[in-house]
Amino acid sequence: MTTPGAQPLLSARNIYAGYGHVRVLENVSVAAAAGHIVALVGRNGAGKSTLLRTLSGLNRPTAGEIVFDGRSIAGARTHAIVEAGLLHVAEGRRLFRRQSVADNIELGRYGLRLSVEQRRQRLDRIHELFPVLREKQDLIAGGLSGGQQQMLAIAQAMMREPKLLMLDEPSLGLAPVLVDQVLDAILSLRAQGVAILLVEQMVERALEIADYAYVLQNGRVIASGPAHEIASGDALHKAFMGEHGAPVGAEPGVRGS
Repeated sequence: MTTPGAQPLLSARNIYAGYGHVRVLENVSVAAAAGHIVALVGRNGAGKSTLLRTLSGLNRPTAGEIVFDGRSIAGARTHAIVEAGLLHVAEGRRLFRRQSVADNIELGRYGLRLSVEQRRQRLDRIHELFPVLREKQDLIAGGLSGGQQQMLAIAQAMMREPKLLMLDEPSLGLAPVLVDQVLDAILSLRAQGVAILLVEQMVERALEIADYAYVLQNGRVIASGPAHEIASGDALHKAFMGEHGAPVGAEPGVRGS
């Protein structure tokens, strides 16, 4: 279910979930290990964002098991899942746009009791990864570019030093040079031992940096394996060449499903 030889930090088995009476996920199983990037790929409407919302406690599964860091979190409250070390950076860069960059980062540690030294160390790691956030720390978050806002959203999550970071469409709407910066940051987090669960519209780029991948179609996992094998396999073509004949990476339809 994950990178061969790696012990899963997150293991979700036979997950069913949806919205009200509408089922979106059916018998979905995924896993992620520390220090690995796992990509979730598929057309819009495949269930990728719903899966992230279910893993983070925003949606409750109707059936299935979710184990994170050795404990069951299926049906747990979102704040308990966050405290356990699983952080979800949702699509759309949800920031406090009228607050400063520095204040947004500080809000990421809400509820944590950190010593002055712990706070400084975490800020140093964030600024090392995203130097532009140090340069613009006094500016209003809403005045940042899209790429800088995405960096800020990730930085906010990093204040809690997550064990697993789930990123939903981090490159959405970004210029190519900023996409490169965000993906480089994701690789740096992996090198620090953070597990990454990545939903990304730029499928080819996601599979280039991922260790493992799952292909979703109509709420089901239709293939999984090492990312380089998924990139060259038939399942990816099948997932994206649906009734609209859309090419890989186009993902037409309603976003956020």
